[in-house]
Amino acid sequence: MSDAEAGGKSGEETPVYIELNARLMRLSSAQNVQDRLAGTAILSALVDIDTLETKQKFRIVKQIGALLKSSDMEVCAEAAALYGKVIAKHWPEATNSAEKDVGMCLEWLSNERNDVRRMTALLLLKALCTDTSTSLYSYISKILTSLSSPLRDRRLDMRLAAAKALGACLKLVQKQDQAPRLSLLNYVFEDLQRDQQMGTAEGYHAMLLRYPELVKSGGMFMQAHFGHASELALKLKDHPDAVVRKAAIELLPVLAQYSPHDFTKYAVGGESLLTRTCSFLITQARTSERDRATAFLALADIAKCCSTEFRPYLEPTMRAIRDTLAHRAKSRSVPAQTDETAAAVLKTISTLATAMGPALTRYMRDILDLMFTTGLSQELCGSLKILVCEVGQLRQAIHDRLLDMVSIILAGVPFRPMQPCLDSLESRMGSVSLHYASSTVASGLSSASLGDKSGGLSGSSVFSSEQTSLVVAAASNIPVTTEVIVLALRTLSEFDFSNENLSEFVRNK
Repeated sequence: MSDAEAGGKSGEETPVYIELNARLMRLSSAQNVQDRLAGTAILSALVDIDTLETKQKFRIVKQIGALLKSSDMEVCAEAAALYGKVIAKHWPEATNSAEKDVGMCLEWLSNERNDVRRMTALLLLKALCTDTSTSLYSYISKILTSLSSPLRDRRLDMRLAAAKALGACLKLVQKQDQAPRLSLLNYVFEDLQRDQQMGTAEGYHAMLLRYPELVKSGGMFMQAHFGHASELALKLKDHPDAVVRKAAIELLPVLAQYSPHDFTKYAVGGESLLTRTCSFLITQARTSERDRATAFLALADIAKCCSTEFRPYLEPTMRAIRDTLAHRAKSRSVPAQTDETAAAVLKTISTLATAMGPALTRYMRDILDLMFTTGLSQELCGSLKILVCEVGQLRQAIHDRLLDMVSIILAGVPFRPMQPCLDSLESRMGSVSLHYASSTVASGLSSASLGDKSGGLSGSSVFSSEQTSLVVAAASNIPVTTEVIVLALRTLSEFDFSNENLSEFVRNK
């Protein structure tokens, strides 16, 4: 809906808006969940209109409030997101009732029998603490107390939502004077110690959820507790519960970001925290299928924080990346597509490129083609963009391979660079030739192109045209859906292919 359709110049509501509001009322009060979700979608579109009158805003806020009291979690989650959107716009119709809404949230959190209400309260508290003013300062202590139980809840989604609410609340704590700020931070830390005394997976997870928020918002408060947090993460990184283990691994790069100096110098069991951490993460990345994605992402984030000290671990990290992609490519159990592990590996490569720059070049000869075996995806394109920017030596090799992949998706054949004489001849003959023989396209994933079997990286920055057979084979294995075609076209616009004749795609098509 346009601004003009929402209201006339005199402030009167237009027939279009009146009709829409009537339908919205019916949808919001419907018994069917899908109808109520449709109502939240309409409300979201209305909130985006900049010329709404006060009475229209008041009506929208009231309708959101009604949806928040739904018994369906999906509807409540959408309504809470809408509430956050309204709060972020600083509508007085919403912010003026912030204190009342906090009281409602605290009441809902005390009702342990209604998980929908509790989850909705956590989502609302996050929105309120993120975008409201100092009017909530007097409620901070009550909010922190109310979060203790959901942080230890049996449900994982409840614990994660509580952690987000805690993070938003601690940002308010940051803005307070030193004495009350220190008192509140001490309360959170003491509650963390109570989590540890529980000795349960939920208690350990609650600890590991509190620590990152304390690190991000605690400032110098965390300096005294850096050692405890580090040793806790190292202790719980091998916990039998997968959720606890993941949270422990994710805490390590948070500590590295907080104090790179302490992370490289703090000694645990005769070794530096950096050494213990990187050795463990590289092993997990190579051998643990269940923790591989988390380990790769943690390694990349640590490299970004401690780039100089990370250099001894760069080669084994890149070797683990190569072996992971090569094993995945050899299995060929599914068409080329990006799964969780592949997405993590691609993100790791781009983060390492940002952290290490051209130092990455010598390792990429064995890895670049393997990246394309994950299929054309937002993750692949995002990683390649960063590589082009941070490691300029790879630009041409990336462009060549990306054009081949896009060309196979759009035209069914690899891309052929401009060749004026041949182009002129083909134009007169009405034919199109390929710069790869058809046997190359069908060559598949040859073991020779999957890296050095000795286990080492080649160390060469030279990229041969023979390697691209792996890219061509992978591209030929991508299911060509509407989404893939749109992504391929978008890729042509997002990379600088100004030196290439892209009209070839139109001609082939």
